[in-house]
Amino acid sequence: MVAITGKAVPAQRKRVLDALNLREPDRIPTGLWGTVQGYQNLRKGLGMDYHEDPFKYRTGSTTWTTDVVFELDLAEKLDLDFVRLNHGPPGGSPGFRPIKFEDINFDMGIEKPNVDINIDEWGVIRKWTPHEEGGYYEMIGYPLFHATSAPLEDGLNQLEAFPWPDPWDESCWADSPMPGMTLREYAKFVKEETPFALLGQGGRGGIFEQAKYMVGYAKIFSDFIESPEFLEALMVKLTDIEIEFNKAMIDQCGEYLDWIRVSPEDIASEKTSFMSVKMFNRQVMPHYRRCFKEVKEYFHKKNPEGKIQFHSCGAVAQPFMGALTSFTTDDGEQVIDVYDSLPPKVARHSNPAAQKRHFGDRLAFLGGIDVQEVLPWGTVEDVRKEVRQRIWEMGHGGGYLLSCSHRLEHDVPVENTVAMLEEAREYGVYPLPEQPPEGADTGEAEEAWGGKTTE
Repeated sequence: MVAITGKAVPAQRKRVLDALNLREPDRIPTGLWGTVQGYQNLRKGLGMDYHEDPFKYRTGSTTWTTDVVFELDLAEKLDLDFVRLNHGPPGGSPGFRPIKFEDINFDMGIEKPNVDINIDEWGVIRKWTPHEEGGYYEMIGYPLFHATSAPLEDGLNQLEAFPWPDPWDESCWADSPMPGMTLREYAKFVKEETPFALLGQGGRGGIFEQAKYMVGYAKIFSDFIESPEFLEALMVKLTDIEIEFNKAMIDQCGEYLDWIRVSPEDIASEKTSFMSVKMFNRQVMPHYRRCFKEVKEYFHKKNPEGKIQFHSCGAVAQPFMGALTSFTTDDGEQVIDVYDSLPPKVARHSNPAAQKRHFGDRLAFLGGIDVQEVLPWGTVEDVRKEVRQRIWEMGHGGGYLLSCSHRLEHDVPVENTVAMLEEAREYGVYPLPEQPPEGADTGEAEEAWGGKTTE
């Protein structure tokens, strides 16, 4: 591990901070994230020790899968520039707990599954759905599914009585990716003894996203129209919890975090947003604004230079991005500083190059290398070609941190991950090439929001 001398800022951390502050670093900074199975595959392929039992890895709060923090020996071997740190789930890692079908306290509307089932800290019921060498926890039971269609008073009573996860449960920070260290001790160690920048994530992530998990993916969209009062109350509650999860992490280690990923959401499909701009502005954006503003102001009490990152998959179009970048603190400072994870296979009006063209003067960007096709199924040269495209599109003027466009999974060949990082180090040296590489999106005949093109 590179030693840190006095108060000198290590090269890795400096290039990350330059990118976060929209300055051109010496080269494009890199980092990774992945599922447990993706992480095991990577360590195994690199000839490193790994746990065969995925439950031996500490995971963060639960989503549709389990994220694992990339350990420092792997970050050093791959010459990464930043690492992630997740607040743990209440009750400790992992957040998924076995449960018997007969012990579930709500009607799931299905027959008893013939496989083992689990419950997460939010009361969502899941079953393990394997595929090839990996799998995911498929949601099969939504604890507030019936509450949205109950009489409003009954639904609100169910909301009030629900056993919500406790953001201040001490088990959330009692451990860390390094055995024997608390979350705070680990964050302090990374800051003081390693060269890496540190990205933290406090909550499960998600206000609109977690609302989908609570009432059902298919049902929530009709609930916006048919049960708006209930849904508003639900999102107020989820916003409160998201804020508290982030405050708990900031209290523990906020002074050691360079930036925080707050309330990761999915507000769009690959082609279009999940709701109208009017509905988003009226029913979702106020909760985002309150959450991001409060978290950033709280974060700045510990770290005045700390940044806030927002995630969404899909084709998040200009009206939505513009609304997100309009949030400000009481001092007039823009609240959201970084956007991830730049899936490149989305509609062109919202692809990575379009986001950079329209918002590169106010946002840094993280991600961008395709996990749907190129990383799992492409050749090494396919990967290198995509890296050159993304760096040219996103890197000029600074503000780009290269990573996979979503979690690395078990099906990504190790040589493709290595090629991605090698090409970033080779091609991503500043000053970047002026001429676009083959296949780069230069903005010609840009696709506009609404499907029209502008010449």
